[in-house]
Amino acid sequence: MEENKRKILVVDNDHYNMRAIVKCFKDDFQILYGTNGLQGFEIAMKELPDIIIMDWEMPIMNGIEAIIRLKSDPLTREIPIVMATGVMTSSQDLKTALEAGAIDFIRKPFDELELTSRTLAALRLSHSHQRIKFLMAKEKELLQEQLSRKERELTLQAIQINEKNQFLTEVTEQIEGLRKRLDGREDNLLLNIKKNLHYHIDADKAWENFLLHFESVHPQFFSGLKQEFPTLTNNELRLSAYIKIGMDNKEMAQISGIGLGTIKSNLNRLKKKMNLEANDSIRDFLIHYGQDDKKELSFNSFLPF
Repeated sequence: MEENKRKILVVDNDHYNMRAIVKCFKDDFQILYGTNGLQGFEIAMKELPDIIIMDWEMPIMNGIEAIIRLKSDPLTREIPIVMATGVMTSSQDLKTALEAGAIDFIRKPFDELELTSRTLAALRLSHSHQRIKFLMAKEKELLQEQLSRKERELTLQAIQINEKNQFLTEVTEQIEGLRKRLDGREDNLLLNIKKNLHYHIDADKAWENFLLHFESVHPQFFSGLKQEFPTLTNNELRLSAYIKIGMDNKEMAQISGIGLGTIKSNLNRLKKKMNLEANDSIRDFLIHYGQDDKKELSFNSFLPF
């Protein structure tokens, strides 16, 4: 059925060229028509064709202007466009068309075999490009899920270690109180218990363990901060790491053994050291710090020109 066919939009004010293209593709494609660049743009926005064959020299809006407009709109920027012209045929014209966003360039008058082969090749290239983008997006999504899981694990680990240390400290204090109330015969036993508890309460060791896991998830985070903001203290770097993995103020206060008010003061001081404005979010800044934006692949990156 016609509505299930792939769509080719032909934008050309020459009826002879229209007939040549219809002859090549009428059996397998639904053909859409436009006689100038503006009309072609409007049809493309409405119909979202699978591919566009665009003439260069046309009234109202020429092909290059139409391509630039189509490629600047998110709705149509991924539609492959083949530039077709019998006038602008130099190497510089080819360069201009490709830089504007065309995926290929066909000279008129059309050779039917060349027109068919290159149009279908452009369509296959477009599908391959979309498949690559889809796979890259899925990979990015999976990596983000893994990163979020590791950050949750880091947060949980840090909180659990802190809670364990707090509990052991409380038990140690209770043993010290008990030791003072007992006679000397129990001192050695209680002292040994106290010593063992102290051995397991090691904030520095806990931080080193956290740091090891953190840097396996965000390997360039600390080095980047130290280079960009050399006046940051170790405590401020630690606070930055807690923010990076998504801890809230209450969690940071708990794990640092200080009050919420102190945490807020420390955050404000850290914000100033990082040269952030009053309306800037230090959380957004640190959560996204060190993340490189991936450059999207363009059609031209696949072309052999």
